[in-house]
Amino acid sequence: MESKSPIIVIAGPTASGKSDIAIQVAKRVNGYIINADSRQVYKEMKTGTAQPVPDRIEGGVWYIDGIQHHLYGYRSITEPLNISLFQKDVQKVLDTEEGIPILVGGTGLYIDCIVHNYSIKEEEINTKEREDLLKLSIEELREKVDKDVLESLNNSDRNNPRRLIRIIEGGIKKEINNPLKHIYFVIDIPKKKLEERISKRVDSMFKSDLEQEVEDLFSKYDSSLSTFNTIGYQEFRGYFEKEKNLEDVKKDIILHTKQYAKRQRTWFRRNKDAIWTNDTKDILQQAEQFIKIS
Repeated sequence: MESKSPIIVIAGPTASGKSDIAIQVAKRVNGYIINADSRQVYKEMKTGTAQPVPDRIEGGVWYIDGIQHHLYGYRSITEPLNISLFQKDVQKVLDTEEGIPILVGGTGLYIDCIVHNYSIKEEEINTKEREDLLKLSIEELREKVDKDVLESLNNSDRNNPRRLIRIIEGGIKKEINNPLKHIYFVIDIPKKKLEERISKRVDSMFKSDLEQEVEDLFSKYDSSLSTFNTIGYQEFRGYFEKEKNLEDVKKDIILHTKQYAKRQRTWFRRNKDAIWTNDTKDILQQAEQFIKIS
């Protein structure tokens, strides 16, 4: 990975307010935003991923409050994204845009593969190796998955042999090179307040016809698509099979989102250089200072 400008990271758990803060930072430092949420990249999954709504779209670039937003809603759910592809897509943006790139999202692995400059190696898996994988237990499959990738998976994917085999067959192995020049903010929200925000967000999703979005997608695409193993979508499987009601779905989504937020915080805690704060003024000041001395 290469970047002609230093990178600002605005990371944090879901519903922590990253997007609004990132726009303020972009305005202050002449920046543009790059999405680092592994699910907001899919154009069909809008409501359930809390995908932002653009004011306009020009040449595939979203504009929100006058700020460029890249890599939102640009892929189909039938074309799953991995960190190797994500790196290539981000590099294209870095090569063509002027200004300060601001990486925004809650997918720690995707953020780290950029700023810590992972070198991704892709290897081919032959038919014999695939047959051998099919004979392995869940535990044995997990041992073959890169630790960082495994930790980034939700509980459903972590316990899904087909999903684990797809990841292993991708042959992705990483090496860490010299990191890109960056400053790494993590939006720090008290647990109680964050959980309240999560509940309100899920309520808003249902008012915005999340049920209809998921029903339309499940009827148009194979509901076993790996991209549907996403919070906000996977919980509906039991509902459409008449095994639970809509209130149960909502409760499951809220619970799973809270659990995911906890995993996100755990991931970001591993970064000893991260700046944990919820003070927008402080973030703006530190970001400006960082750009000045870079």
